[in-house]
Amino acid sequence: MAQHDYSIANADGATVRADLNNALSAIVSLNSGASEPSTTYAYMLWADTTNSLLKIRNGADSAWLEVGDLTSATLGHADLDADQSWTGSQRATIVTDNDGSFDMNAGQNFSCTPSGNFTLTFTNIANGQSGWILLVNTGGHTVSLHTNSKADANFATTVSTAGTYLISYFSNGTNAYLTNSAAMA
Repeated sequence: MAQHDYSIANADGATVRADLNNALSAIVSLNSGASEPSTTYAYMLWADTTNSLLKIRNGADSAWLEVGDLTSATLGHADLDADQSWTGSQRATIVTDNDGSFDMNAGQNFSCTPSGNFTLTFTNIANGQSGWILLVNTGGHTVSLHTNSKADANFATTVSTAGTYLISYFSNGTNAYLTNSAAMA
């Protein structure tokens, strides 16, 4: 455990060398200690040994932000190479997009209430993304399929009829494959 003010005092060679070694010791130990360093800098790391937390100083140098748990191999963050068990809810916010062009970077679940005919299109197609579109086609507007939107032969005719439909999609990175519900009451 070492902390340093990172100010190297002007002194004789042996004293400066010792001060530099102390500063380097603080750097390689992430300023570890039971209490926060007395001198802080924006974006400085601190291994808080009292709480077993890695912290980083915010950009304004006014507060510590928690990075993770020092007792966990992944600092308590998800290991993206392993299966995960979630204790909190995992859900996507519904993105309203009424022009029929759905940007996969904007979200996963969409709501669409068109005001005219449209071509159902996906942009920024992500490999493996799936989701839902709530299509509220009360005007009976004609729905066409873009070349990257794949569905059975009756899809466009069905969802062009006035009604509310739940459309599911799955993307392989090139196309989005669609299925639809019947009109809902």
